[in-house]
Amino acid sequence: MWMIIGANGYTLDPRANSFAAEVEGQSKSRDFEALVIHHGRVVAIGEAADLRLQFGAKVSRIIDVQGATVIPGLIDSHLHVAALGEQAAELDLSGTSSARELLLRVREFANHVPDDGWILGRGWDDNRFTAKGLPTLKELDEASGTKPMLLRRVCHHAYLANSVAFLRAGLSLDAKDPADGYYGRDEHGKLNGQVFENASRPLLLAVPKKTTSDWKNAVRIGMETALKSGLTGVHTDDVRSLGSFEAVWHTYASLIHESGVRLRVHELVDFSRMDETIGFLKAMPKEVTRDAWISRGAVKLFSDGAMGSRTAWLSEPYSDLPGWLGTPIYERDELFERVRIAHEQGLAAAVHAIGDAAVELTLMAMAAAPSVNQRDRLIHAELIRPDLISRMVDLGDSLAVDVQPRFTVSDFPWLADRVGEHRVKYACAWQKLKNAGVHIAGGSDAPIEPVSPLMGIHAAHTRRGPHSEGEGYGPEERLSALDSVVLFTKGAAFAAGQEDRFGTIAQGREADLTILSKDIVNPSCPDDILESEVLYTIVGGEIAYAFPGGFKEESTG
Repeated sequence: MWMIIGANGYTLDPRANSFAAEVEGQSKSRDFEALVIHHGRVVAIGEAADLRLQFGAKVSRIIDVQGATVIPGLIDSHLHVAALGEQAAELDLSGTSSARELLLRVREFANHVPDDGWILGRGWDDNRFTAKGLPTLKELDEASGTKPMLLRRVCHHAYLANSVAFLRAGLSLDAKDPADGYYGRDEHGKLNGQVFENASRPLLLAVPKKTTSDWKNAVRIGMETALKSGLTGVHTDDVRSLGSFEAVWHTYASLIHESGVRLRVHELVDFSRMDETIGFLKAMPKEVTRDAWISRGAVKLFSDGAMGSRTAWLSEPYSDLPGWLGTPIYERDELFERVRIAHEQGLAAAVHAIGDAAVELTLMAMAAAPSVNQRDRLIHAELIRPDLISRMVDLGDSLAVDVQPRFTVSDFPWLADRVGEHRVKYACAWQKLKNAGVHIAGGSDAPIEPVSPLMGIHAAHTRRGPHSEGEGYGPEERLSALDSVVLFTKGAAFAAGQEDRFGTIAQGREADLTILSKDIVNPSCPDDILESEVLYTIVGGEIAYAFPGGFKEESTG
């Protein structure tokens, strides 16, 4: 049994006696000063003097956090842990300001790639290029030399490839477009190095497969990065990376239970691996599948692409590309069928939908499917309409919407040009959703956006970039600091159907806590959220991450 004292603590639990009423979305004061942890659970919350009297002789260690803020453990409702770790070994193209700079980075990185290796990179965003335009295929070939190259756009819905990569993938420069994607072409109709959506499949299959050890290392890096960021839990999508749900489960089980990386994992199920997943879990002993650290999530599907690559599916054409609506991944009947099949197997659906047409079709498919004792998830919902909010409300507690606050920082500098002023007011419309009673959860979509939940909370509260000024993009949709924290605590727990275990601090619940140097629930200024250091990440009553130096423990003997 051990104790934390000196806390500026918030339970986020309205049932707590000390919980202050909300005023304009902000809580008035802290809820507790101390708490006691035993066997991984919170056994008491209150004032330090009272808890010392009640538990003093039983407590073996005390940590005085000296006024630091203690909140329920932060949870990321949508990210890709394996890809986050994988990114560490690839060319980082985030922040690239032009095609010229991209080519220079490729040329330099290529010098360190073995002769038989691939040049793999990610993170480029042409919407942020100061000089518009992408490299030509000839320029990509010159920069990469004789090594095959594949570079993911920041959204993961578009790529740049060189001629060697096309050759390795069995694609000629006259290759036809598949039904669920397309290739960029030059004035002669030849491939120009740009690849969109599932047209990337042959290229991705041509990249040498990582070993089990490679993936385990990538997952470990991703998990440790999450813990350092203050996350106690993640809702992740790794099956397409590791190849099977079984491989994902065993990788996490090994890292958590054998290597001691203490992070709670809620794993989505790729639709193509649904039957395999069901068979694997049925064959496993019940005590294994009821693991408190790893849980099976909803079935992952995609209904469209992304705004940045203009593959998000809109109900009216793009304002900056007349006549173009984007790319639906499925025809209406196919998406309906896939959601129905998932529900009939007893699984909820988690559907990526960014454009309003994709959101509409997804909500229709969810409403039409037989009821299931789990919660469907609408992932992103970046552009919506008033009638779509009504559809979400109709689904009630059976739906959670996973939003990514950092999209306001990445997309809004150019989004009005893409969708028009008349539609941009319904982009990332979180306050409208909250006011309507729609359940929303907060995620990063890392590595597409930074994994830091503090950056996500700041973006939800300000709708502007770090340390920038002004009222932000669509200021009427800003959330209070408290509501922004709730996205990554109670909101995320609700999305996974785990609101009875996580998201608040309460007696008897798992001791999942994030301890921060500044008050992000009731900050003196918004940038306090960004400037806060993660001091401790505590998961299941264990210190999973501690800021170097930390706090001294008080002697109990």
